[in-house]
Amino acid sequence: METPRTKRMRHCSNSNRNLMDLDNDNLVDIFSRLPAESVCSVGCVSKALHNIVSRPSFLNQHMSSLVTTNAAAEVPQLVIVSQSKKKYMAELIAMQSFEYDGNTLEMRRDKTRIVSKIMSWWYEYFFNVHFVFCNLICLKDRHTGSRCVLLNPLKGEAVMLPTCIVQVPEHLKTTVFSYYWFGMGFDNTTSTHKVVQVCADSEYNCCVAHVYVLGTRSWREICSVPPCDLTVKNLSAYGDMHWLIRRATTGRAQANIRHCMSILSFDFKKEEFGWNIPDPPLRNMPRKFHSVQRFHLINLRGSLSVVDASSDKYLDIWMLKNYDEKEWVLVHRIEARMINAECRYRSYRLWTCCEWGHGIFFKRSRKSNSTVVLLDLRTVCIHRVKCPIYQKGLYTSIFSYTSSLISLKSYGNLIPLKRYGKPTEAEESRRSGSSMNIWHLCN
Repeated sequence: METPRTKRMRHCSNSNRNLMDLDNDNLVDIFSRLPAESVCSVGCVSKALHNIVSRPSFLNQHMSSLVTTNAAAEVPQLVIVSQSKKKYMAELIAMQSFEYDGNTLEMRRDKTRIVSKIMSWWYEYFFNVHFVFCNLICLKDRHTGSRCVLLNPLKGEAVMLPTCIVQVPEHLKTTVFSYYWFGMGFDNTTSTHKVVQVCADSEYNCCVAHVYVLGTRSWREICSVPPCDLTVKNLSAYGDMHWLIRRATTGRAQANIRHCMSILSFDFKKEEFGWNIPDPPLRNMPRKFHSVQRFHLINLRGSLSVVDASSDKYLDIWMLKNYDEKEWVLVHRIEARMINAECRYRSYRLWTCCEWGHGIFFKRSRKSNSTVVLLDLRTVCIHRVKCPIYQKGLYTSIFSYTSSLISLKSYGNLIPLKRYGKPTEAEESRRSGSSMNIWHLCN
């Protein structure tokens, strides 16, 4: 039987143990469950810990934990992208990180805030944000549609993806591809990051899909293609890419056509498209079903969710709480009049919607107005604030992102950072002592 004296001696011997007494496997398992910012802090403690968290095997395990279990998920941060096109030069002042202090949106004062700018000749490149994967932002060229840049503003890294050469059958040689869609995910079976590209003609008679593995030199054509054209309502979740689609279904009678909102997914492990997620239990309506603009696909508290703004009376938020069982749960129902009272320009239902730290927010897509409507889901309160970057003629958008340990320098030649001209007073005031990453793209 253990006496009090021996118990005290055992406690003292255990208290002298430190973190480094654990073996590497246990340390890796613990650190892989931490958010990215915490892992970076751990790497600054000692050289031994830095060697552990900087290994490629650990980076892959951390990403696998992030996309499969959300154990390393962080509170989403807001990033504002402003864009302007002058006579010769197009500017995309991107990746300026902000936080909500209860009254206004203010630039983050910590070291993780982002200040970056991409400049290009507007007749050569004119980029728009196409999707966000963790803290990687895909910018697609509006001129051609087939060119895109992956940007990691947290680390000041940018990579131009190789151009995809599309092979089409001989009888379709005259096909002109008008639509290009991209998506990104993580294949935890091979520990690789992959990008999928879909290109189609205007009538969707010819559709071709390719997959690119980051770090390789070329794209690879796959057999699977989406059964319909994709939308801009996209989201990366659980390591795969998802698109919100308005789909028509036929009942027993051929004329009984009903429409519903469905989620088309691309599985990066199997490299195929499919309806892997059941349709959210939204209100199905015959024929005159609302367009996809009245619905939003978000990642709420680490779970795939759909915001149903089709009703004039209330706003519904459906969450896929258990991805393995594919079970949808109605987690919030908010009276629509509460939000309409804060939206002076037009209905919030046609605005963009993303997640923030304590709820969701709405903003007019790519418009130069300053209205941002924040919905706090803890107290179901509505806050109407001004966008910190507001200038007439300047198009602004707000996205949410989470940090990761991805470094693009491991996957190709980085686009060099360049200083172009002298920064303006407004740019200097936004910098507040931190360096601004500037890329000048030209052929």
